[in-house]
Amino acid sequence: MVEFIKHLLNYSITNKYMEATTISVKNAVGEEFLQIEHDETNRWIYACWIGEITVEDIKIGGEKKLEQIKLLSYPKIIVDHRKTTGAWDDANEWIQKSWLPRVIASGLQKLAIIQSPDIFSAMTTEELVAKINDFEMRIFDEIEEAKAWLNS
Repeated sequence: MVEFIKHLLNYSITNKYMEATTISVKNAVGEEFLQIEHDETNRWIYACWIGEITVEDIKIGGEKKLEQIKLLSYPKIIVDHRKTTGAWDDANEWIQKSWLPRVIASGLQKLAIIQSPDIFSAMTTEELVAKINDFEMRIFDEIEEAKAWLNS
């Protein structure tokens, strides 16, 4: 009975939160650079980066994604770079050494990245993924491929 009540309480809290389907993250001048959504059915977070992102944007957005991973306890995330432009390689060390260990410790198991058509953004993504050997992370051209991999 106690487990059932815990389940009901968790369900209510989770479903109440689920009503907010999109989180918009903006920079200091009010420009949106990240949208975060969650898929309750597949138990993953979808994060879409927008525009030419800075190291500061990545750190702020990374913390927001970490918040959602902890809050929802979802083991998978899709990071969509199709709307990004420019290189952001100055943030790769922070992602690798600070953000990634914390999201893994919070329960993240798989990370799918949708590649940007912008050559500089794509090269930055490939550079990051090449440095990560001990975590399930893959780059995809199409979102449907990423979803299939996350569900495999």
